[in-house]
Amino acid sequence: MKDRPENPAGGSEAINRFIEFFDKQGWGYTQASDKPVIRTGFNGDNGQWLCVASVGQKDEYLMFLSLLPCKAQSRRRAACAELLTRINYGLSHGCFEMDVEDGEVRFRTTLPLVSPQASPELVEHLVFSNLHAVDHFFGAIMQVLYAGVSPKAALKAPASPEPAPRFQLN
Repeated sequence: MKDRPENPAGGSEAINRFIEFFDKQGWGYTQASDKPVIRTGFNGDNGQWLCVASVGQKDEYLMFLSLLPCKAQSRRRAACAELLTRINYGLSHGCFEMDVEDGEVRFRTTLPLVSPQASPELVEHLVFSNLHAVDHFFGAIMQVLYAGVSPKAALKAPASPEPAPRFQLN
């Protein structure tokens, strides 16, 4: 499923760090032809979702987003916002976000760059820390959105088992 143009869209050199990472892992992805954006999917232990890798306009950062497969209905947005705030308070890397207009929920990790060259280890950490966090909190988010569970109660539920050290992207 690789769709890699000769020259990365937008002339970005930093997007090549993601391309090298996905190629090394053997993970399928598609690259936008008009901008430095790569799309892929992920199957975790607790759910499936889409992922987007992108870079700043001047290659000043790498960003990896996990887009949850559901949107918070307007009646559940306040509870979802509380849950995401409770989760974010304890995170050291990355953050959950919700678009209050349409209810989209996502997790964002970024890596500031001094130059477009980022080590493969840093890119791996950026991607895997994102996927791990989403997989870990996926159940709590679903409970709040669909089962009417309070944010506090959803976080007190038994934690998800540690995911296997190897992730599978589609």
